[in-house]
Amino acid sequence: MVAEGEKVSNKLRDELQAVINNQNLQAFFRVLRAGESSQTDDAYRTQVGGKLLSSLTDHPRERVYTPSLKLWSTAAGAYQFLQGTWDECAKALGLTDFGKESQDLAAAFLIRRRGAVPHVLAGRLQAAIAKCAKEWASLPGSPYGQPVRTMSQAKATYEEYGGTNEAIPSIKPEEPMLPLIPAIISAFLPKLIEAVPKLTEIFPGGSEVAQRNVKAATLVFDIAKEALHATNEQDVVEQIRTSPEAVAAVQKAIEDNWFSLKESGSGGIDGARKADGLAAARGDLLQSPSFWIAMALLPLVYMIAGTVAGFWGAPFSEDVRSAIANGLVGMIIGSLAGYYFGQMTSRNRT
Repeated sequence: MVAEGEKVSNKLRDELQAVINNQNLQAFFRVLRAGESSQTDDAYRTQVGGKLLSSLTDHPRERVYTPSLKLWSTAAGAYQFLQGTWDECAKALGLTDFGKESQDLAAAFLIRRRGAVPHVLAGRLQAAIAKCAKEWASLPGSPYGQPVRTMSQAKATYEEYGGTNEAIPSIKPEEPMLPLIPAIISAFLPKLIEAVPKLTEIFPGGSEVAQRNVKAATLVFDIAKEALHATNEQDVVEQIRTSPEAVAAVQKAIEDNWFSLKESGSGGIDGARKADGLAAARGDLLQSPSFWIAMALLPLVYMIAGTVAGFWGAPFSEDVRSAIANGLVGMIIGSLAGYYFGQMTSRNRT
């Protein structure tokens, strides 16, 4: 009896094998290989840094330091699969080796997962690249800060290997999901949240980090890099995907710095001002925090003023009225100063 998971793997593998020999898909593979490895048969044996694998029985599962990129990586094969990515592909497709056919199927799986297969088959090269730029660091528009090929270079390779183009208007690459957050942090943050679920308290939307959480998104990776002695964000994600000890180290580091993260994640005074400013710009007072605070405090102000003036009972003495008035003025000035310049208390640091 075939297990349900095996049925799903077989169905998905059959779906990809039905299109694997499509000329446009084969040409798109060449575009990927041009930036990730090479066009020779050795591409399937190429490990990051240029070393050739002696066996293709499995992904090498080895972290290699590349001085030119200043990072550690487990990338290997014609499409430079990271270890964690390869394991996802192998599990989804039921792959049992790291051979050429398996690597091509895994690359097709990643293209499918990015929603780019229809674009590839139809010859919409720019649209396909825009979909896959977050999967392969060498594609035009990739956010990872590594060397990329130009669109004209990608098009030349695509056409050289028989790819055909659909006659449609030029499609520009997708806008970055989070333009105010460094692109590499935006790309890797969901994986870090998955490893440390407690971070959902700061980033409830996963990778959809609010504008006021930009500081927290950067800080959380700084903490993780220090805990793991990692060179960059990609190194952090690779370590937590392959090592339970790395996950535990990051979790402990985040616990130790939790109050700082919570403060930066809420945006503090600056975040409140931005939220208030956005509501005012939209003309939506009902979404303005300061509006509701003012509405809540207004009755209290009237009650105090009425009591001081003697509207309810005998009026206070002049000295008492003066003390209350000075206290109210001081409170208003202090609130305004805190709103515009921020404030720090010992409790925040405890």
